[in-house]
This record gives sequence, C-alpha cells and structure tokens, in this order.
Amino acid sequence: MCKMTRTLAAVAIATLLALLLPEQGNCFAPQRTVISNFNGQTPSTSTGAIFRANNAITRINVPTRLNNNNNSEIDGTDRVLSCLPYLIPLLDGDRYGRFLFYTVPALGLADSLLLGPFKFLYGSIPFAQFIFFIGLSVLSRNPEIPRPVRFNMQQALLLDIALVFPSLFGQLPFPMPGVLVNSGSNFVFLALVGSVGYSVVSNLTGKVPDKIPIVSEAAGSSIGF
Repeated sequence: MCKMTRTLAAVAIATLLALLLPEQGNCFAPQRTVISNFNGQTPSTSTGAIFRANNAITRINVPTRLNNNNNSEIDGTDRVLSCLPYLIPLLDGDRYGRFLFYTVPALGLADSLLLGPFKFLYGSIPFAQFIFFIGLSVLSRNPEIPRPVRFNMQQALLLDIALVFPSLFGQLPFPMPGVLVNSGSNFVFLALVGSVGYSVVSNLTGKVPDKIPIVSEAAGSSIGF
C-alpha cells in the first residue's frame, strides 16, 4: 500500500508540473531570440503578424503592377509586329467587300493598291491560309514572345475564324434574298475593317487593342499571362 501510495503521489506531482511549466516557461527549452523595434520595445504577437502581412502584400503587389504595365503597353518594334497578323483576316475577308467595291469603285481601287501585292503572295503559296493559321496559333502560345504581340496574334486568328460563320449562309439549300446578302456582306466587311483599323491604330500608339467585344476577351483568355 505504501509503495502504491508513493507511486500515485509521484504521478500527481508529475502531472502538476506538466500543467504549470507551459505557463511559467520550460527551463529545458532553448531560449527564443526576441527582436525589438526601433524604440527598444518588444512588439506584440498581433503587431508582428500585421508587419508580416503588410510585407507579404507589398511583395505580391509590386510584380503585379509591373506585369500589368507590361501587358497594357507596346514598346519599340513590337508595335509593328503586332499589326502584321491582321493581314490574315483582311485577306480572307476581302471577298465580303465586293458589293461595296462595285458600288464605290474608289474603294475597290484602294483595296487593290493596298492589298494587291499581299493577295498575290497569299495566293501563290500552296495551303497558305492553313500554314499561316497554324503558325500564328503556335506562336501565340510561345511565352518567349511579348504578351502584347501574342495577344494580337490570337485576336487576328479569332477574327479570321469569325469570318467562317457568315459564309455558312451561302451553303443553305435555298437561295437568300439579294438585299439580305448584299447588306450582310457589307456589314461583315465594315465590321472587319473597323476591328482591324482599331487594332492597328492602337498598336501603333502603344496600346493593346483589347476593346473588341467578345473577341478581345477570348483572345486574352486563350494566351493567359
């Protein structure tokens, strides 16, 4: 009995010490280094947490701002490179302007002077449309190319893809009214010229042309960051 009593007493003393030591400090634990602030006062735990949080936010925000600046402006030769991909949708969509060229011959003459050499080159290369389409699609996903240039590549491809949908109406089994065909072709051509013109002007002035409805948002989502 005495031996059991001594054992129970030892267990009780050990339990009591275990409860008291975390509150008073463990004499066997290594000492912690306390860093004081400039006034020689030790910051509280909450203050230290706020400092660490502010530093983390600062580290995150700085590269984000830099990244946004790089993505919204075009520098140097990238302005010209960003304009070149729009030749593809212009060449593919030029057929939609045939009614306007017939009505206004001056427009047809200007179209021949500006796009004539490119039409000849584009038509003389076998599978040129397919080759340029695949080439721009691959290059627009190359992270080594500046993002504004990749954005314009992808946007030009999406404009070119959008030209497929109006051509589907020509495959209908019944003929469409001439007025509807004429008006639809003019609308598609003017919308294409307006989109390409806006993109070229924006690129030459150093701004990314990301305001085309639906198309710009899709282009930005496709290439990522």
